[in-house]
Order: sequence, then C-alpha cells, then structure tokens
Amino acid sequence: MIYARRSLAKVAAISVVVAITATSCNPSRQTNSNVPSSSEPVPVDVSMRLPIPVADTAFAPYYLCIDAGICEKHGINLTLEPGSPELNPVKMLSQGTDEFALVGGPEILLTARSQDAPIVGISLIGKDANFVTILTPEDSDIRELNDLQDKKVGFFYGHISTDVLRMLFEKENIQVQEVDVGFDYSQLIAGNLDAQWAFRTTAGITLPARGVNVASIDPADYGISTQGFVLMTNENLLSDDPELVQSFVNAITESVQYSLENEQEAIDSTVRRDPEFSQEVGEAQLDIYRTSIENQSRVGFFEPSDMEKTKDQMLLVDLIPDDLSLEDAYTNQFVENSQE
Repeated sequence: MIYARRSLAKVAAISVVVAITATSCNPSRQTNSNVPSSSEPVPVDVSMRLPIPVADTAFAPYYLCIDAGICEKHGINLTLEPGSPELNPVKMLSQGTDEFALVGGPEILLTARSQDAPIVGISLIGKDANFVTILTPEDSDIRELNDLQDKKVGFFYGHISTDVLRMLFEKENIQVQEVDVGFDYSQLIAGNLDAQWAFRTTAGITLPARGVNVASIDPADYGISTQGFVLMTNENLLSDDPELVQSFVNAITESVQYSLENEQEAIDSTVRRDPEFSQEVGEAQLDIYRTSIENQSRVGFFEPSDMEKTKDQMLLVDLIPDDLSLEDAYTNQFVENSQE
C-alpha cells in the first residue's frame, strides 16, 4: 500500500506554523459603524471560516444564525468565509484572519495542535457522526472490508477521509492499492476502481440520485467511529475576549436547535447560497445531521471518552504524538455556560 502518513490536516497544520503571525487575533475586527450611537449594544463584526466553498445543510445553523437574526440577537454581526486548500480554516484562524472556524472533525483539530497551531475547540456539532464511508459498485462482489484486500481504492490525499480510511485499514490489517482521485467519482463509475471514499452526506446521496447504484462499507462497523464538525477559536481571542466567545457559542447553540426545528428554513438558507442546491439532497442530508446531533447529551458537548478514542485511533497511524494533551485542545466551558 502506498502509505504517505501525512494528511491534509497535517499538511495544513505545518503550513500554519510557518504562517502564524505575531498577532493571533484579528486587529481589524470592529463594531458596526452603520449602527446609530445609542444605549443599545452594537453588534461585533466577526468572521468564521467554513471548511469548503460549497453550500451544504451541514452549515445551515450558521446560515440561519445570519438569516434568522440569531447572531444579531446575541450581539454578533457574522460573516461566513469559504474555505479552500489555500485558505483553510486552521491556517486562517491561526493567523488571526478569522475569529472562528469550522473543521470536519476532531482529527484536524488534534493534528493542528500537534503542530503548535494556537487553536482550541469550543463546540462539537455531532456525536458518532461517521460521515466517512467506502462506496463500492452494487454489482460487485465487495461487501465486507476483507473483500478490499489488495484492491484499488480511491482516496483523497490531504483530506480527513484519508486519515479515517488509513486508521481503518491499519486496525483491520487490510492492504490496498491507494489511488488519489479527490472528489472525482468517474473512475469508480467506469469500473477502474474497486471502491472509493465518500461522505454519506454527499456522494453517498448524490450518486444514487444520479442512478449510480452503490453499496457502502462503513468504518464504524469495524470500530472506527468519528465525530462531527468542530467549532474552533484562536487561543488569544479565548483569553482576551471570552465574553465574545461565549456570545458566539450561545448564538450557534441556539442556531443548531433552530435548524433542527425548522428544516425547510435550513434548506432554504442553503439554497440561498446555491440556487442549484437540491431540495431532495437537503432533506437526505438533514436526516443524517439530525441523528448525529441528537446523539449528543447536549448540543456542542465534547464527550471526553470520544476524544480519547479519536486520539487512540490517530495513534494507530502515527498522526499525532502520544503525549498530545487533549485537555489543552478543547473546552466544554462555553457549551456548559450556554445551556445553564
């Protein structure tokens, strides 16, 4: 198996360490100058970096925080910034370009922390989310993980899914031929690959909708469970302005609840960002996201046992050092305070 041990999270985190500036909080953050002077609080301008530049109902709580006035109610004027390989959330947050950022799972947070990125997780959206799966053609004989021994499997190098697949294959002692294909599923459809990574919320929905019949092999069925999205902030903002961090977590916690109670609004907010976004895809995505959020004892809470398991899984493929401190990587204090 081609076994490059460095993932997107690690590559991004290393680049962050080089790019971190002396100012870790955005010095340009200002209050809204268009609001007339009065005794009423003036909303604070903050930006939040999303992990990808694509509309998705996973981001509906943040869309709705703006569209439904929830952020404004909590004294925040929120701007959402699209992420990309060059403008990835870890890098932009560490540099202080953004006050907050969202990443696809604790693996990215922990890898970045292991490279001294000054970021801290402040909310986890989804328990046992298990978004990553492996797709196989439905007409193939591949149904179990052992069936993938020595087979060609499509990977997305530099993506969190690569970490998940490698942890799975290492745990189960499966050797595969890795092929870097990114988000392109044409080779799988053409029969040039035996299997390919996917998110249950994207290709796992869109390929069947296009008439491409697939089966799935889920890492969670083999003991590799993964958590949901992680909301992060910069260490400096955490220490310098905890009131702002608390207001933001309060707003997001309310927005997540609002999105669960108003699914059509969540889809409409997503369509507002991308008119081509499908109602049917939105409904299917929300079913998956809702389940992961409802798995949580409280919205946004990091279960210490889940974080320990995440660390143990990452150690299987040497993604982080054994002495990495989980205690310093995340905090539940703002989630706990938001629901008092």
